[in-house]
Amino acid sequence: MTETTALPTDAQIEARLAAYLGEQTGAPVALRGLRRFPVGFSWATFGLTASLPDGDRDLILRLGPDTGLFAPYLARPQYLVQKVLTQTDIKVPDAYWYSDDPAVMGMPFYLSEKAVGEAPIPFVSNGAEFEPGYRDSLARDFVDQLAAIHRFDWKASPLAEWDTGQTVENVAAREIDFWEHLHDRWATRPYPMVYRALTWLRANLPVAPRVSIVHGDYRIGNFLEVDGRITAILDWELAHLGDPHEDLGWAFLPQYSGNSGLVCRLISRQDFIARYQDKAGITVDPATLKFYIVLNLFKIAMTQLAGVSCFESGDFDDMRMPAMGTQIFAAFRQIQKAIEEDA
Repeated sequence: MTETTALPTDAQIEARLAAYLGEQTGAPVALRGLRRFPVGFSWATFGLTASLPDGDRDLILRLGPDTGLFAPYLARPQYLVQKVLTQTDIKVPDAYWYSDDPAVMGMPFYLSEKAVGEAPIPFVSNGAEFEPGYRDSLARDFVDQLAAIHRFDWKASPLAEWDTGQTVENVAAREIDFWEHLHDRWATRPYPMVYRALTWLRANLPVAPRVSIVHGDYRIGNFLEVDGRITAILDWELAHLGDPHEDLGWAFLPQYSGNSGLVCRLISRQDFIARYQDKAGITVDPATLKFYIVLNLFKIAMTQLAGVSCFESGDFDDMRMPAMGTQIFAAFRQIQKAIEEDA
């Protein structure tokens, strides 16, 4: 078992964070109402209220423990993408502070605003709880926000520091390399479908229409809404530069459609693609979309492997982790089906 840093206690978080914010603002800072949200499998997320020199502010704190699924973490990428996109029409919670210095909180962290709204998460199989008008309004915003993310000129922004040589020709291969590396880190036994999927993916590499910001987890449940309008796109942990088809492939996964037949239970594939092409100025290529559906199903399977690996290592006692292992073979079956389907 590797030596890890334990998540700070509530009292430690409050003391360390108050000291840090005092240094940042140049005045004493009082905190209250610290509470952890029981969501997510990676970063630990907390809500709190800070009494700052300019008044009280509701904040979201995210801590990146070295026992998380995608550890080791860096806070700067999430902070930066949210801070940059806050200056656009894209609905993103503003990011205020961050640090990757373990001397501050013992692990990377960042602080952002607490956006208003609720996350619509349908639980019935046909999505019938979404009234047509409400669903249509959310669907329009859902597509338009993604198109805006993919249109954003990241090269003319601080996000240009993410550029490590990504091109329309190599982003797909780089993404495969990234997830294959994680497989090698997480796998506790060989899985033949892993090698079947990797072989197919490398034989079907697409060329991207452009290199854009990719959210990486764009789906139902990762945005907030008020009265059928999206108020904030959440969870930028996996944001990177890549092919915009990657986000479409993620949103189109069967995990988020249930039996509704709708993308994320909101909109038909045909209507999504038509509206997206108009708003993003990108022609969606069916073969490229198929490639990223397969790759994203592979990513789902690898994340499930990660849950098992983190639990078996003894460093992560969240009982949701071993439960993820029961879904690995279902994801493999979906990969096989997706490979065999026509584009």
